[in-house]
Amino acid sequence: MSFLYLFLVGILIGTAMIIPGVSGGVIAVIFNVYEKMIYSLTNLFKNFKKNFIFLFVLGLGIITGAVWFSKIMMFLYLKHEVITKLSFVGFILGGVPFLFKEIKKNTGKGANWKILIITFFVSLLMWYISENIYSVDLDSASNSLFINILKLFLAGIIYSIGKVIPGISGSFLLIIIGMYEYVLYIISSPFSICLGDVLKLIPFVMGLISGIIFLLKLINKLLKNNFRLVYSIIIGFVIGSIPALIPKIFLGSELFYGIIFMFFSFFISFKLSK
Repeated sequence: MSFLYLFLVGILIGTAMIIPGVSGGVIAVIFNVYEKMIYSLTNLFKNFKKNFIFLFVLGLGIITGAVWFSKIMMFLYLKHEVITKLSFVGFILGGVPFLFKEIKKNTGKGANWKILIITFFVSLLMWYISENIYSVDLDSASNSLFINILKLFLAGIIYSIGKVIPGISGSFLLIIIGMYEYVLYIISSPFSICLGDVLKLIPFVMGLISGIIFLLKLINKLLKNNFRLVYSIIIGFVIGSIPALIPKIFLGSELFYGIIFMFFSFFISFKLSK
């Protein structure tokens, strides 16, 4: 596996990480680097030089993809909200069959529908609470420094889920907790953000790293012993969280083009994860 190939795959993974509904893990699986990535992370010091070079080249590609594509996403998110959000819905729905397929391939059984339905409604409840009762607001005057740091740290942990489990979008999880636009802004302007934003980013990155380290071992163990249960929970949360992406829709050209892009993004996501 050449360094150039690895770097280009990293760019694709980084790009996918920015799009809610598209999983960087799925891209890693498609291009046959996921298992090597997990092995290198969990056995870094067994063959340090080889594993470090692999992760460094791949990581450099991921950062490059995330930074350059986040600028495009920032523009689309601000200028064409309806089209962008409906496209995200298509990306998410297109990736759901992949999750069902993974359950069948690894266990020979279908999803645990009782667990899936429960987590579906739990996800809906979480969205309702975030919309009507509680939402993340880093600039609230009532927030203490500790509360803001804790929110950012937890957001980093939540985002790490999408980095470890194929089929789960970390960006989509950030939308659910109201952190997507903020993190997108930080990634799209890494060299022009103010000191205050840099300080806010530190606990997020710490949470991300902590989450990845912890989840790598936990998820590997859970997937080996309870694959069907874990993926049924994941599917329930993914489907139940779609309402968080539905924009305030008004009749007009934005809605028309949004529906077209939703079907187009569904097709792309379905083909990528097939």
